[in-house]
Amino acid sequence: MEKIEKHQGEKGISFFSLSVDGKEVGRMTVHITPGLLKAGYTSVGLTQRKNGYGTKLVNAVVDYARENSLKVIPECGFVAMMFNKFPETYGDIRTMP
Repeated sequence: MEKIEKHQGEKGISFFSLSVDGKEVGRMTVHITPGLLKAGYTSVGLTQRKNGYGTKLVNAVVDYARENSLKVIPECGFVAMMFNKFPETYGDIRTMP
């Protein structure tokens, strides 16, 4: 069973984690300020790649941003690639630094 959770960190730096059957397989750091979410480093374990987990993390962060009226700066190369590849899906929330 897959589960994505948001974890609150210090100084606005938080992360989203993706667990499968209770084991963390991926995480994305985020920095949230009023009206803005910076999508930082995304990591998925080497043996877990090609399972769509990175995309699931991006979508969870995007859903969170939309629910909280935040614009997203894609600082992570993977997030930027997803935003560039699918502008019809992510164009409404993308912003530049």
